[in-house]
Amino acid sequence: MTEQITTLEATWLSVTEFTQVAGLQQTELVALVEVGVLKPIGQSLNDWSFDSNAMTLARRLRRIREDLELDLDTHALALGFRLLERITELESALNRAQVAQLQDRG
Repeated sequence: MTEQITTLEATWLSVTEFTQVAGLQQTELVALVEVGVLKPIGQSLNDWSFDSNAMTLARRLRRIREDLELDLDTHALALGFRLLERITELESALNRAQVAQLQDRG
């Protein structure tokens, strides 16, 4: 149990660490939190910590912006994220339905 807690603690990053690893400016990070895309732990910017899921998301958003070579504002990135998130949910639901259908046949 102690090993698991240590592993979980190691995944939390401060704002400075997060912006460096994710390749985001602090203003971009704040904007993504304000629109609800990223959800840190902590009450203020100085107290915020981000987990590995937030890091994955931030990297994904950065790749979208870089791959498309677009100068998107944070709200456009947030919208893009929400659409990608919804697509992922729908794909998962479709996969579950297909598995259930195959099980019903067998």
